[in-house]
Amino acid sequence: MSPNNTKFRRPRIRLGAHRRAAAAVETAMLIPLLILVSLGVTDVAQYINLAQSITTAARHGARFAAKDTTQTVEAVEVEVERVFSELFPQCSAADFDFALSIEVTELNGTGINQGLLGSIPSGDPVSVQVRFDFEAIRWLKGWEYFGFDLVQSEAIGRRE
Repeated sequence: MSPNNTKFRRPRIRLGAHRRAAAAVETAMLIPLLILVSLGVTDVAQYINLAQSITTAARHGARFAAKDTTQTVEAVEVEVERVFSELFPQCSAADFDFALSIEVTELNGTGINQGLLGSIPSGDPVSVQVRFDFEAIRWLKGWEYFGFDLVQSEAIGRRE
């Protein structure tokens, strides 16, 4: 038999076609995983941004409460809401009413007498606590996988 005989030749297998099919299957399996990881990273980044913004608002509120020209707790709350609304312009007033909580107290946690900051002597500390429900601004509403619920921060200022 001669080597030129086509009867005994093995058929050639195109290796590229099998590899392309395997790549398509691998891609189809990995894309949902990559999307899930990307959404999770986005959610964590949004949480970190909210935490930093709340800290900024609490610090601003403590500085505002420490001024001797600030006389009422309500003025501090309005100022913190203003700062927070500048940091999150996409939130409505209804979101703030539902999710934002501001508490101005003395350092030991007792309420301020009749809401008048003027009753606190100069040099005494004033605490401003800001809490916000993360679910109100979250992009992935309803996913409870990290337990991010309430984000809070506290800042302390001394009255002038």
